[in-house]
Amino acid sequence: MCTVDREAAAAAAIAALVTAFPHLAQGPSAHPALAGCEDVTWLAIPGCPEDVPVVLRGLTDPGSAEAAERALGWVVMAGPLRISGAMPAIVPFLLRLAADASVPRRDTLFELVLVAAALSEPTDPSSAWDLAVGGPEEDHPERALCRASFAAHAAWVRQLLEDKGLPAGAPLRDDERACLLGAAGL
Repeated sequence: MCTVDREAAAAAAIAALVTAFPHLAQGPSAHPALAGCEDVTWLAIPGCPEDVPVVLRGLTDPGSAEAAERALGWVVMAGPLRISGAMPAIVPFLLRLAADASVPRRDTLFELVLVAAALSEPTDPSSAWDLAVGGPEEDHPERALCRASFAAHAAWVRQLLEDKGLPAGAPLRDDERACLLGAAGL
């Protein structure tokens, strides 16, 4: 079976981002959605690179947003249908970025918020399918931490749900709305 070293892939994606957009490594962002991102001890999160603020800054820059999204994907996903341990710490910034209409590609960030909500749902221990796909809840503390992060920032979830510009194209489906509400404990 082929495996991917996700930590190395994340580090490589961030290095490529900084090489292409060196200004992102120049210090804290003035963007209000990123307030506090420099204060998170990213290296204390297992498997998380320390340069997450660089990636988050890249999301606010029209020129680097697409490349920053690719790097972010390596940071927040632990594999197919699995969020990483970094996702709970990144959720507050994603919520605030997706709520800001001036952020480039905010639709894609909102989609990532929906993915985080869906993948943080608790596993039903009586469902063989849930257990086969998601594993037992106790093996994935990142899901409960992600739900706690959504709940702590429920005001942003409400704001996103009230935003008529999200998602772009088609209206939010009922199951997506319910998933987001459930993740935030609303």
